[in-house]
Amino acid sequence: MVNYSEIEIKKDGFIGQRMTYLPGIVKKKVLKDPRVNDLYITHIGVFPKALGHLRSRPLGCSQYILIYCVEGEGWVEVEGRRQKVLANQLFVIEPKKISSYGANPKNPWTNYWIHFTGENAALYSPPVNRIIDIPPTENSRLEERLLLFEEMLQNVEDYFVFEKVVYANICLKQFLTSVKYINIYRAINKEPENDLLKKVISFMKNNLHKNIRVDYFAQKCNCSTSNIYKLFKTNLDSAPLDFFIHLKIEKACKYLTQTNLKVKEIGRKLGYEDQYYFSRIFSKYIGQSPANYRKEEK
Repeated sequence: MVNYSEIEIKKDGFIGQRMTYLPGIVKKKVLKDPRVNDLYITHIGVFPKALGHLRSRPLGCSQYILIYCVEGEGWVEVEGRRQKVLANQLFVIEPKKISSYGANPKNPWTNYWIHFTGENAALYSPPVNRIIDIPPTENSRLEERLLLFEEMLQNVEDYFVFEKVVYANICLKQFLTSVKYINIYRAINKEPENDLLKKVISFMKNNLHKNIRVDYFAQKCNCSTSNIYKLFKTNLDSAPLDFFIHLKIEKACKYLTQTNLKVKEIGRKLGYEDQYYFSRIFSKYIGQSPANYRKEEK
């Protein structure tokens, strides 16, 4: 249990703090605006080195509460379960949950916090009532996320200009999804993990005229066959050869609609010497014969 016996307990009032809220008159405009009424900020702020910070909500809160600890330590308790929150960790408290939270008295947190709500808040929210790690890595984009927070805070502070409120709430969607889909968010500034996938697919597209086995793809792309199977299953939910056939059929559709080539000629261009086998494969993937497809689409 955190000992506050010798510390002044505060809900706010910390040196260097910034906080603001959306007045009722502005909230009414938000609720009428389809750009942002599905998800919007009600309160937002930063508490730096918040010694003595303690907040108890015995009736819960009507909004989601996001607490992002960037330095120091704190804790959050929801429905009787207390969890320590360290630097580079984030916590979202679900609405209407009995909760409390506060700073560690020996190493008080600096926390960035947002109250948000809206009919789609649950869709945008990161996982609730549990610790979410935001570790600093080479491609973590931590500074960009904090800059986005600053944009939200500054623009909500200027709530008397309604377009700034709209902008802040559009930023909120990006901020929340940067946490919910953190791996995608972090992939933008690094060499894509799917470089190999792109390489294999590019090789496939350049060899649609051939019949090729998976081990040949692996050899040409300097990887193992098992890695290629795993790569396609994870990213495309497909076996490599199934995807190769999909690319062939996709190309066949273009030939059928954009050229006057005969069906057997198209089959040969895609590595199918047997016209009837090609037609069966095409029908399996498209649901109709090449000839019928041409009649409908050309």
